[in-house]
Amino acid sequence: MKHSKAKKQPTSTPRPPDTQAQPRLKGTRKEVSPEYRLLIAPHFDERKQRYTTRVALETVKTFASFRYDLTVKEQIDDGTISYTIVGLNAPQLSLPGAGTARYSKEYDGLSGSYHVSVKGLDGKVSTVDVRVRPTDVKIIKPPAGRLIDVVTDERLWESE
Repeated sequence: MKHSKAKKQPTSTPRPPDTQAQPRLKGTRKEVSPEYRLLIAPHFDERKQRYTTRVALETVKTFASFRYDLTVKEQIDDGTISYTIVGLNAPQLSLPGAGTARYSKEYDGLSGSYHVSVKGLDGKVSTVDVRVRPTDVKIIKPPAGRLIDVVTDERLWESE
């Protein structure tokens, strides 16, 4: 009587080619999207008939029920503007509706180079260096850290 060799069964089922795990490349990271958008732009004040600098912060995340107000603590020293996001407040006298949380302020006489930092609720900080003139704002050094995206043109701010 001859003994036939039994074929060994595979221990795992091979995956189809399109679902096989892809090797992770060394040094690659998952792209992290910013949490906030920062606007620093010239704004023509119709009432005062002159340019001011508008600074606004908004969350990238859209909230389903309200357009919240961002509570922000600001500090301005020579050449440095710091914003610390403290929290969110429900808007007063607002109809329910989807939207982002926002903070906005206009400055008179802001001119020159500034180091701007934004500190989020989680303690993460992003910084950007800008040059402010009455009719334009230029980014000198792009944001360090991925907490913020920076916009220097109000037309681009409103269209996004």
